[in-house]
Amino acid sequence: MPSKTWTSDLHWVRPGQQTRSQRTQQSLLDAAEELFAQQGVDATSVAEVAERAGTSIGAVYHHFRDKKALVYALYDRLARSFEATTAEAVAPARWEGATIVDILHGYLTFALESERARPGFKRVGLEASRIDPALGEHFDKLRGELNRGLTDLILARSDEIGHPDPKLATAFVLDQISAMLRIRLHGARAATQLGRRADRVFVAEALRSVCAYLQIDQPA
Repeated sequence: MPSKTWTSDLHWVRPGQQTRSQRTQQSLLDAAEELFAQQGVDATSVAEVAERAGTSIGAVYHHFRDKKALVYALYDRLARSFEATTAEAVAPARWEGATIVDILHGYLTFALESERARPGFKRVGLEASRIDPALGEHFDKLRGELNRGLTDLILARSDEIGHPDPKLATAFVLDQISAMLRIRLHGARAATQLGRRADRVFVAEALRSVCAYLQIDQPA
């Protein structure tokens, strides 16, 4: 397995120094994110958000016109964070000297760790997409930017790939990894053979599968 942790300093970008009013607003958004992750948007009331944030219902309506406005604000925070984090994650300088295995290991590890830390983060994107198709299109665009960044990183190392069509193979691999992550993180009802195994086992086996398909040296 890769010995260097290429994503050790990578994190979801969060707001910097804030005023008291901004801190209250962020606390409400944090509360909404947690509740939406646990029970969904429809099942979450404004009163529950206020209670989780340790404030009043009036404070919620002071910052947000209604629950839909809260969803939009939360999506905006997600989108800004996703965009900034993606820029950090796929910056070529970060991966100088890294192999394709290093890149995919970093991607898988960070995706799993960040989702465990903030389970509501991507669910907000999906919930917001359901409420407003335009947000869904924007969310797809953000994820597309991540895929393009990963594609560029991998194809810059195409000499490592033994598959006769590196571009096609890279697209297939990224689709495969994305699907596996979705099932592992969000497909609780889907039967999976590795569902009860530790994340490190999942990452190792995913890499072995990908390396075999790409025809590159597999991790030890």
